[in-house]
Amino acid sequence: MSLIYSGKLWLIQKFVSGFSNNAYLVSCKQTNTSIIIDTPENPSELIRAARTKNISGIYITHGHKDHLAGFADVYREFPVPVGIGKKDSQSIPLTPESILSVTDDTTKQFGSIVIRSISTPGHTPGSTCFLLPAESPGSQPQLFSGDTLFPGGPGKSSSHKTFLQLLKSITEKLHNLPDLTKVLPGHGAFTTIKESKEEYEYFKNKPMSENTYGDIVWKK
Repeated sequence: MSLIYSGKLWLIQKFVSGFSNNAYLVSCKQTNTSIIIDTPENPSELIRAARTKNISGIYITHGHKDHLAGFADVYREFPVPVGIGKKDSQSIPLTPESILSVTDDTTKQFGSIVIRSISTPGHTPGSTCFLLPAESPGSQPQLFSGDTLFPGGPGKSSSHKTFLQLLKSITEKLHNLPDLTKVLPGHGAFTTIKESKEEYEYFKNKPMSENTYGDIVWKK
C-alpha cells in the first residue's frame, strides 16, 4: 500500500496485486466515507485497509478478468453498490444487489468525494474512467483511467476499429481535461494529461493502416 495523494478533503491509497494491477481506495477525510476502484486478485491488503473505512461504493474501470479477480472477496466484505460500464456489466463474477449509474458524465457524491464517470470505449466496450475534480484551486484533478490510458500511450486494442474508438475516447474526452490532471492507470506508473497530449502530438502525424492496433506507443 502507498499513499499517493493527501489533500484538504480526501486521500488516495494505491494497492498493487494480481497481474501487477493497481487498485485504489479513495477516502473522505471528514466523514471516512470511501470508495474502492478496481478489485484485482489477492486483495487482502486492500481489504484490511478498507475495514478502517466506511466503504460506500465499488467502481470497476472495465470488465477484464485481472481487474475483477478479487471482486467476490471484496464484495463479500463490503456488499455496497457497484459501478461499471453497462456494456461490461456481464463480466462481474456475481450479481451485486445494487448497481451505480456510471453512464457518461454522471456524478455521484460520497462525503466530500465527487466522482464523475467518463465513458471511454475501445479497450473494452464498457471501459469507463473516473474523475475526481480538483478539490481546491491549483490542486490536481485525479483520473482513474483503468486500461484506457497509460504513460506513453493507450491501452491495448483488439482491432483497428477498436483502436480508432479508443483513440477517439482519449483525444475527445480525456485530452480535454485540465493539463494538470494526474492519470492513475490500472497498471504501472502515473502520468498527466499534459504529458499524454505532448506524446500524442508525435504520434498523430504518423501513417496508420488496418494493422495499427494492439500495443501502441505514442512515441518511441
